[in-house]
Amino acid sequence: MQFNRLTVNIATLLLFAVVQTIAIIPNSLYADSGLSKITRLEISLTWMSASAIIAVLLLWFMNSNIKNPTRLEKQTKEPWVYVIFWCIAGIFLAMFGQIIAALINTYILNQPMESGNTQNLMKIAQQSHILIIYIVLAGPILEELIFRKLIFGEIYNMIKAPKWLSFIIAVLVSSFVFSLAHSDPEHTLIYVVMGTVFSGLYVLTKRIIVPIVAHMGMNGIVVLGQIVFKDQLNDQIEKQSQVSNLIYQTFINMYS
Repeated sequence: MQFNRLTVNIATLLLFAVVQTIAIIPNSLYADSGLSKITRLEISLTWMSASAIIAVLLLWFMNSNIKNPTRLEKQTKEPWVYVIFWCIAGIFLAMFGQIIAALINTYILNQPMESGNTQNLMKIAQQSHILIIYIVLAGPILEELIFRKLIFGEIYNMIKAPKWLSFIIAVLVSSFVFSLAHSDPEHTLIYVVMGTVFSGLYVLTKRIIVPIVAHMGMNGIVVLGQIVFKDQLNDQIEKQSQVSNLIYQTFINMYS
């Protein structure tokens, strides 16, 4: 069975919308059930995670059977050894790019360091670990299918211009939509950098699995840092801060 690309794109948009909104249903169903807020939250997130897994499986099948792929998808795929290398390297590139963009965003553009969207997700994930499945596994797959394969891929395919110009336009549009979808306009620069890395991996290897794995790895590291090793990281940050203050005070005393 093969599918027209337009059909797959419409299905991607519809399923993404369903996954994003389906968590509302349990809240309505169990509003007067006497269940605690945490229990209702876990039920809602279970619905969302389950629907995301179903959506991922369905979309992966459809995307694997497109009869009219884009020019990028038609190109010869890179060998798997090359792909595995870029999957691993992509995680570090995404993390490095995110750090640099965050520093520029904070100290040059005077935007807040912490992302409100990320912090809210981490708080919920600490209360209901089912959300981790979505953040680390299903979420990155859905987001790469819609923001990279669909939005970036279609714009990149549509623009008849030099590849570098098509790439820049497609990255800017898809990254801006990526930022809007996360309700985080103050960190648009970070999403642009992330979009550039993930889109670059996609164009470089012609395989959407590469940015998906890089996105999963980046989210996994964030989850480990924010939830699993949060106390240890805070202790290290506090110790480093104390050492920095000591060095600073020593320097001041020497020259005062």
